Amino acid sequence: MRRLVFPVIVASGLVMAGPSSAFADDPAPVVSAPSVAGQKVCKIADKRLDEVSGLVATKTGYIAINDSTNSDDKKKIFFLDSKCAVTKTVNYSGKGPLDTEDMILSADGQTLWIADIGDNSFDNEQKRRETLGLWRMPASGASEPVLYRVSYPEGVHHDAEALLLNGNMPLVVTKEIGQAASIYQPSAALKTGKTGVPMKKVGEIAVSGTQTAGNPFARIGNKTIDGGAIAPGGNKVVLRTYTDAYEWDVTNGDVLGALKGKPRTTGLPNETLGEAITYSADGQFFYTTSDMSGDVETPNYILRYKPATTVAKAVSGGGEGDDKKWYADLELSDITWAVSGVGVLGLILVGVGVLGIVRFRKRVAEEPDEPLDDFKNPLEGEPETELIGVGGAPQRNGVYGGKGGPVKPSTNGAASGPVYGGKNAAGAAVPAGAAAGAGVYGGAKGGGGPKGPQYGRPAGAGTGAARGPQGQPARGPQGQPARGPQGQPAGGPQGQPARGGQPPARGPQGQPARGQQGQPPRGPQGQPPRGPQGQPPRGPQGQPP
Repeated sequence: MRRLVFPVIVASGLVMAGPSSAFADDPAPVVSAPSVAGQKVCKIADKRLDEVSGLVATKTGYIAINDSTNSDDKKKIFFLDSKCAVTKTVNYSGKGPLDTEDMILSADGQTLWIADIGDNSFDNEQKRRETLGLWRMPASGASEPVLYRVSYPEGVHHDAEALLLNGNMPLVVTKEIGQAASIYQPSAALKTGKTGVPMKKVGEIAVSGTQTAGNPFARIGNKTIDGGAIAPGGNKVVLRTYTDAYEWDVTNGDVLGALKGKPRTTGLPNETLGEAITYSADGQFFYTTSDMSGDVETPNYILRYKPATTVAKAVSGGGEGDDKKWYADLELSDITWAVSGVGVLGLILVGVGVLGIVRFRKRVAEEPDEPLDDFKNPLEGEPETELIGVGGAPQRNGVYGGKGGPVKPSTNGAASGPVYGGKNAAGAAVPAGAAAGAGVYGGAKGGGGPKGPQYGRPAGAGTGAARGPQGQPARGPQGQPARGPQGQPAGGPQGQPARGGQPPARGPQGQPARGQQGQPPRGPQGQPPRGPQGQPPRGPQGQPP
């Protein structure tokens, strides 16, 4: 039941995307009769029977076993009446089985064989089992079952879920996906003990796919054998898949010979996870049930089917010649390779895309920047930005009541206008190193002399950079500082604004003169100069100018 994980992953997209054509269509799908849903006989209500993998019908009812389980309550042989109620249980000897998958009743109805042959890890060298178990007990349940051990030939390992009898010799039929099942038989008489009797391969069997309806899991197992039974008297034998039952006639007890012929196919549609099959006590019907994988909420019934009476008729896989469907000859292995190829192609495309992106980014990073030949500084060429260079004398208006007049350059390039009511001494020469002759804060005319009334500025103090009517450096049309040929503010040797020969003039308290907003000029850190007490100078009323 748990051995189809990989095929489910590989094919689930194909199965769910459509009608499972790749699995349903076969080169020669066999259809003996239209599939008919099984008739419900009784409901298995006992919660201990939640993974039924083996079923036998008796004259009084049924016998059932669970799939692999770790619960002692479930690791038993259950006897049921005709209404599916558990009447008694029989324990296994010792530690019990590892993975019981099928159960079969001998042709004479006296002996019950239980197949402990499942191996979920058969392809894992560290976890796979070394021996299989075959349990034998009276069909009446009068005594506990006896364990016989068998093993595959050296180097061979399989998972298996079906058991048949060739006379009194058990036959193990392996569970395969996409290939023929193998049939193994003990090479010597069975014996108890820990050492398994080696088995030998005595045949193969491949069943054709059908179009019987089933869930995605069942469609993948459309040709996977997972159960078997012998009819009372031994004249018929049946093997089942997840969707169909294949029946052969047996002559002289030769089951191996019968399996070489063509079977009659009976559809077992839409079973949840059908793994068990048996003949009715009179051999007229098939009885089946599902492994519910531990689900006790969904009802599980024993179902009855009428076996097909004609040999399966081969039907072409979707037409002949040009009409034949392209997927008609596909096997699961082909689908696996196709899906793998698509995955590899996808990885290659992703790698190419990533490489292209990386190379593009690298190329862009290595390209030089485009020269900005057409870029023009909007401040270049403006009249006032060339004032210092050409010696022009733009007109300045008086500010806050100051009388206007032309700006008089001094010998060091400084210029000034009347500020805050001061009168400009038109035409007065400003000696080098002296402050420009502008009246400041109500002072009389600047005079340009050593004691110009600039808030108590001492004689001989220079103003530094050329100033406009606000006491600020000369500005261009946009209020920007005058610019040189490269669009940068005119500066001294270190790139600083042009300065006079002396530091800015100070007032009586050693404070710098104030501008139009009453704020002192700023120092190198953008902070106003402070007086002796660290406070800005005050006006006549004790308020800051």
